[in-house]
Amino acid sequence: MDNILHYPQSTIVNRVVPKTMFYKFMEVSPRMKTRFVNDVVNITWLYKLSAATLNVTDREDMKEIEVFVVNLKQPDCPTDLFSFIDTNMPHHIVFVLVHDNHAMLLINYKEWTDETFGKVAPGARLQHTKFKITQMFASPWMPTTDLSLPIQGQSLPRIYDNFVAQVSGIGEHKAGTMAEIVALRKQIATAETELESLQKKMRKEPQLDRQLAMNKQVKAKRKALEELKEQLEKLR
Repeated sequence: MDNILHYPQSTIVNRVVPKTMFYKFMEVSPRMKTRFVNDVVNITWLYKLSAATLNVTDREDMKEIEVFVVNLKQPDCPTDLFSFIDTNMPHHIVFVLVHDNHAMLLINYKEWTDETFGKVAPGARLQHTKFKITQMFASPWMPTTDLSLPIQGQSLPRIYDNFVAQVSGIGEHKAGTMAEIVALRKQIATAETELESLQKKMRKEPQLDRQLAMNKQVKAKRKALEELKEQLEKLR
């Protein structure tokens, strides 16, 4: 496969991963197996970003970033397939989805969740076991020739944060960590949904006293939403 992101030769793996590999090592439900069969042509492990393949530092909880190129049978493949892969893979992943000479970038911002946290003996090495996906980000579809995801940073965590910043549109950030920014963005999205739902409910409410009570709730939620947005601006 072509060096689609123009990364250093040292990072190129270019190895097709059989779909059966996912069936063998992951608990695949019949529905998810159908996703692999009906939506995916093939999956190529194109790049491995690590301290060994780049002149960067790593961290105990981030030793590699993998880039998978997924050739799709149709462009509207449900994203739960990539969430499933990402949750079960032991490394951070960037997906390049390709269909008909067009491509898009998809990245699930995720963090380790450790059920053993706080239970290990003092000084013992904490074993990471499973990822939790905080939020999914995807770029628009574009011609494959326009695809770009520059490697920026001197450490894998910083490179990963910059990948998320580029794909999500968050852009450059200085004051806060990407984890804080993503968490706040998720809170804001939830608050906006709750506010919109309450406003619709208020407009349909026939009784005036209930309308007034709900309007008070709307004002409180709107104020809380603005405070969250102000916090986000300070982090950026």
